[in-house]
Amino acid sequence: MVEERSTISNDDESAEPRLLVAGIGASAGGLEALGEFFANVPIDGMAFIVVQHLSPDRESNLTQLLGRTTRMRVVTAEEGTSLEPDHVYVIPPNADLAVTRGAIHLVPPSAARGARLPIDYLFRSLARDFGAGAIGIVLSGTGSDGTLGLQAIKAGGGFTFAQDPSTAKYDGMPRSALSSGAADFCLPPGKIGVELARIAHGRRRVRSPAPESDPVSSTHEQLEKLFALIRAAFGNDLSQYKLATVDRRIERRMLLHKIERLDEYIRYIEEHRGELDELYKDLLISVTSFFRDPDCFEALKTKVFADLVEQKDGSRPIRVWVPGCATGEEAYSIAMCLAEVCEEKGRDTSDQIFGTDVDDDAIQIARRGLYPASVALDMSPERRERFFAKRDDELVVSRRIRDSLVFSKQNLLKDAPFSRMDLVSCRNLLIYLQPGAQKRVLRIFHYALNAGGHLLLGASETVGDAPALYAPVDRKNRIYRRKQVATPASTSSDAEFGALPQRELAKGAASASRPTLNLQGLADRRVLELYGPPGVVVNENLEILQFRGRTGPYFDPQPGNATLDVLRVARSEFHVELKKAIQEAVDQNVRVTSDVQIREHGKSGLVTLDVVPLQDPQSKARCFLLLFHREHAPTDIVTVVGGTGPDDEPSPPLAQLVQELERELALTKEYLQSTIEEREHTLDELKSTNEELQSSNEELQSTNEELQTSKEEMESTNEELTTVNEELQNRMRELSVTNDDLHNVLSGVDNAVVIVGMDQRIRRYTTAAEKLFHLVPGDIGRSIGFLEPFLGTVSIESKVAAVTADLSTLDEDIVAANQRWYALRVSPYKTLDHAVRGALVTLTDIDVRKRAQEMTRDVGSYASKFLGAIGHPLVMLDSHLRIVWANDVFLSTFQLSSDETVGSMLSSIGARQFGDASLRKRLDSVFESAALFRGYEMKLRLPEQGERSMQVGASLVPASRENVLALMSIEPAFADRKRDGA
Repeated sequence: MVEERSTISNDDESAEPRLLVAGIGASAGGLEALGEFFANVPIDGMAFIVVQHLSPDRESNLTQLLGRTTRMRVVTAEEGTSLEPDHVYVIPPNADLAVTRGAIHLVPPSAARGARLPIDYLFRSLARDFGAGAIGIVLSGTGSDGTLGLQAIKAGGGFTFAQDPSTAKYDGMPRSALSSGAADFCLPPGKIGVELARIAHGRRRVRSPAPESDPVSSTHEQLEKLFALIRAAFGNDLSQYKLATVDRRIERRMLLHKIERLDEYIRYIEEHRGELDELYKDLLISVTSFFRDPDCFEALKTKVFADLVEQKDGSRPIRVWVPGCATGEEAYSIAMCLAEVCEEKGRDTSDQIFGTDVDDDAIQIARRGLYPASVALDMSPERRERFFAKRDDELVVSRRIRDSLVFSKQNLLKDAPFSRMDLVSCRNLLIYLQPGAQKRVLRIFHYALNAGGHLLLGASETVGDAPALYAPVDRKNRIYRRKQVATPASTSSDAEFGALPQRELAKGAASASRPTLNLQGLADRRVLELYGPPGVVVNENLEILQFRGRTGPYFDPQPGNATLDVLRVARSEFHVELKKAIQEAVDQNVRVTSDVQIREHGKSGLVTLDVVPLQDPQSKARCFLLLFHREHAPTDIVTVVGGTGPDDEPSPPLAQLVQELERELALTKEYLQSTIEEREHTLDELKSTNEELQSSNEELQSTNEELQTSKEEMESTNEELTTVNEELQNRMRELSVTNDDLHNVLSGVDNAVVIVGMDQRIRRYTTAAEKLFHLVPGDIGRSIGFLEPFLGTVSIESKVAAVTADLSTLDEDIVAANQRWYALRVSPYKTLDHAVRGALVTLTDIDVRKRAQEMTRDVGSYASKFLGAIGHPLVMLDSHLRIVWANDVFLSTFQLSSDETVGSMLSSIGARQFGDASLRKRLDSVFESAALFRGYEMKLRLPEQGERSMQVGASLVPASRENVLALMSIEPAFADRKRDGA
């Protein structure tokens, strides 16, 4: 599901862009690429803006240089200049350039927030101002400037280009754009212009009116087929999106592949599955930014978070839900604002922020919390230093912020929502949904929020479809508070969302059909009024649902409470026949006709009563249509029969007959009245019973609603647990990799290392420690004192306690139980948060070095004692020809000090005179075969005597079983001795 992702400020994406504007970004090596581009771009009614990384202290000749390569007019951008087609606008030095309402806006670099990224700054403004009419082009340069801007343009429906890295002098910027997936095309500069002309021509062709022969229904069927493919592949029903949004993205993909007809594009998708993935990503518009609309976040801090921090006071976590979170910038921004408020208030509250989105790739990016360095443009330097860490050329969100967020995949319109939220932030999601889906989403948020919880919407969204659910807190920043009203039952029926919107029919066809339908309806109503019989529609309870025609002559309501019971409002003459006819129609479900004699204004007439059974098509309830047909005109009641007397009086037999008839009629009326009263009494009892049943039904309905609410809460809790479980599984995978790395490190370390907890119990050890101390897995958890028998007299427990107490590091050389020397080091064990959680005990084998030191000390004492009387230079060497001892004669002869001689290689002392290869070979043979040599003559330069011939000899001197030394003597040659004696 899309979130606050699109950078388009215009909600109506179907509107035709005012002008196609191409932003071109370049840096090092960009001049050559710009020249090649403009030399090949055709003049086709587009505007171009060139932004290059220029020195702020030097005048730029870029305008003049580009003017030589194109026939379009090239000018330096100035404040307030309106963009015109076939013009090239070049950024001036020491300024950042943006476009607002079709005009250029220049700002000093210091006014731009965070690091200076002028290409991103321009591209984002183009995406906001021109939407699908924006084009981004990244040419040669270093760094990643332009990558985020290309993503914004692509999200707005525009087109993006990156120079082919193989043709760029510096490929940093093009490679960054390509690796992020933000570039639609990868071309040499000369071919980009040709592709721009094709896109411009394709847009004009697609936007031109469709021929009358092109049926709208066919396009509708093709869209339904495309939506079915997406629904089957990804489970997301795009028929609930606004058609303008879907149209723009489909048109964009068709232009990229040079396809003109929708049915051809669907065939292309069926043949290339990867294209369906790309279209779905375009439809999701997975782009957002940190701290978008800074005023909105400041309003959140002052009007929402400040009160929440005071109310919670650390007792309960602050819960926030960010549906449609895209790559997580919005959720992280809210977490940072919460952290700032908590620090300002001096409160320590726990936060639970849930970010959900239908795009799994975006969720993975959000979980890593790793973003390009160019996101620094969206925040202040203080926030960047406080909440981010630098990692190569990227910024990673600090662990403290990341730990408070949980990200998971969720379809807002299909999956169960979260519950008990203090804030729901859903910015610029509703503008992409149809009205029915918008209403349902607002009801979902109302259910998810706590009493008094807040809802944050985008700048172009309101709760206009659900004003009874939310009260405005800050209209400007679209912050609302949940009202304490019952949330209407949710539904996902197609009737609520509406079917896929039909494209408008041709104007001629629409105008022709609409008057025909209106005229037919008017004629039907007129015929019913003139020739149709009056009547009423009643339900099974004989309550009137509808009056038809003039029914006044047939109804005479009785005094008392108002009612629509047809038996109580009908004239008394109809009671018997009406009841009889309705009962017969109910029992047999057939049309029933009956004649009724009525009296009106002293005259009588015959009325035919017609009862017709019906069925309500919506509720499927049985109804009856009662029609009244007047058959004859009223006549006088008294008719002369037989003859009359002189005074026109009836004859006695006739008078008696009339009296009997009147008496019989009175009895019948009395009987009928009694029957009616009994009927009414029965109906009252039935009504009372019905009310009781209805009350019970309402109680059952209430119980059912409570169970439904409990079910929804359980679903919400289950969804939340699923989300947390997914996050925990992700962290478990990270921990598994980290554990594997730690295991390999511990296995590869040669030193014996034992990790001890604060309770002085063994937690982990290296393979070397396992071999040295003969440890087994069961020893984990044992006290560190378990190792003291091996360490000799060392009290390891006291040393560990001292280190963990004062955070110091202890170093000591010890002789272990195996009679070998070890360097013991005890250091604190610190977490990444610099908290002490134990100690590290490390043993390094120094036995060879220690014994070599002892041997050197012993050999020196021996040689000084027994060889001190010899008057010519003597040197003792080890098997590596390293000097172990030298007598004073040697040091004075060659003017060396003991410190610079002992421990040095023989070949490196003095003027490196003893580096003779033949001498080295002879000395090696002494150690290899124990053969001595003498009288080896070589020339040596003595500091005070000049060059002299010297005789060298050497033999073995046993020092110990493990070590053998050689004693080398140096004497003047015979000729030199003779000369000295003379």
